[in-house]
Amino acid sequence: MAFSIVLSASSAASATVQQENQTGNATPYGASSEQFAVKQGSNCYTVTPLGNGSDNVASFYDYRGAEHGYSSHGTNDLQIKDSSQFFFYRGNGGLNLVMLHGRWAGNVSPGGGAVTLELRGLPSTGGWTIKDDGYPTTTDSLTANKSMATASWTWSGGRSDGGVYQAAPSAWNSRIQIVPHFNREAAKYPDPDWEGRESENQVQRWIVRSGDGTAHALDLSQQVVIEPGACDSQNGTTDTSDHEPEPTTQTHTSTSEETTTETAAAESTTRDTPEETAAAGPGFGTGLTLLALAIALIGIFRRRY
Repeated sequence: MAFSIVLSASSAASATVQQENQTGNATPYGASSEQFAVKQGSNCYTVTPLGNGSDNVASFYDYRGAEHGYSSHGTNDLQIKDSSQFFFYRGNGGLNLVMLHGRWAGNVSPGGGAVTLELRGLPSTGGWTIKDDGYPTTTDSLTANKSMATASWTWSGGRSDGGVYQAAPSAWNSRIQIVPHFNREAAKYPDPDWEGRESENQVQRWIVRSGDGTAHALDLSQQVVIEPGACDSQNGTTDTSDHEPEPTTQTHTSTSEETTTETAAAESTTRDTPEETAAAGPGFGTGLTLLALAIALIGIFRRRY
């Protein structure tokens, strides 16, 4: 089952994510039953770990030293040039959060990168079980203090980089926040060992993978939140804003206001009615008739006497 990369409409990643000679196959790694909601802005992706718990993460990652480019060789099928990735892996030693950068090609060339990741909410009982790189003169730095960790990497084109944070499966029960700092914002930028210009050694994509074979492109400039469980929305997208919705502005007159206006108009009509009745009712017409008869009688009386 080949990995497919899904683009978010709001992602600032490249408009076209290429897999570049990748034969990424999820079948050898199996799939775990755990689910995590990876949230960024208003987007949410439900992911599951790679692996089925039968293999050790060290064998899966297969980090090799100087003779093999200080790179991971067990993840070759997942690696993508100019990209940074993360995913969960279920090994027989626990559940692992794997960071994977660049792509091993066997020769140093332009196409390296730099990134610093701030991770908060990690299991305090866990730690970095793999540090790529971990040799004495490396410029990479992977630290952890209780539930917080900071990791900074630089790598040359043609090589991969990364690390693995491991804890017991039951320990991954809290909200994790990843704050990214790519390229010029990275702590170790630039790498003096890069081939070519700085502009040729830039991370262009940030990707989260899932054990079901999907891979989602993320915005390189926005933080990510990982929570246990699936996304709330059936279509994989949910609102993750922390504030309450703004009240909706009403442009029409409310029902209560309309009722009050109508009542006031009715009261005004009621007040006007007695005056209209006194001026134009039946009593007024009778008075006029009697007055006319009186004047007529007076005229007749004068003519006769």
